[in-house]
Amino acid sequence: MIKKIAAVMLSVCMSTAMAAGAQAADFTSGEETLEGTFTDGSKDDQTGDISEIANDIVAQAEEKAQEYQKLKEEADRAAAKKAAEERARKAEEERVAHRQEIVDFAMQFEGNPYVYGGTSLTNGADCSGFMMSVFKEFGYELPRVAAAQYESSQKKELSDIEVGDLVFYGSNIYHVGLYIGDEKIIHASTSASGIKVSDYDFETPSGVGTYLK
Repeated sequence: MIKKIAAVMLSVCMSTAMAAGAQAADFTSGEETLEGTFTDGSKDDQTGDISEIANDIVAQAEEKAQEYQKLKEEADRAAAKKAAEERARKAEEERVAHRQEIVDFAMQFEGNPYVYGGTSLTNGADCSGFMMSVFKEFGYELPRVAAAQYESSQKKELSDIEVGDLVFYGSNIYHVGLYIGDEKIIHASTSASGIKVSDYDFETPSGVGTYLK
């Protein structure tokens, strides 16, 4: 396209030079020569060609600019979607890791004694005291007894249970354990067995609640 424009411009310059030479050679016939220049319409045609080429260049430039803008918008949308997906992935990883961290913390007290009314992770706790003390280490304030812990928790279906959820037992909620995965809980069971791991359905669960995301 640039070569074509250059060729046209060169042609215009040569035509202009030839016309000027003719006028210098015969000044008296200048009017006639000038009229002859326009009679065949060569100048007008050349100007029209240049204008048409220029218009084509502008049109192509605008088309390319629109195509670029469209591609840029598509790329921006794809980048935003990818960034959102990455944030969601990281958030989910952090959520799951936090739940696992609580379970790992609770597991280190397996084998410690059960003490009715106790809240000590090392010297002895009952079921709700054990849950209250474990969660307190992570900034959660749970009520003191199992029934109250269930009432203030976010209720879940048993089919949706996750690591870190609480499993409650009894029609009047008298016992609670921490779900650790693989259909098991850790809980302060009895004075005979202390804090131990059991199958989550060692007794029929009456509800599932959580304090975690």
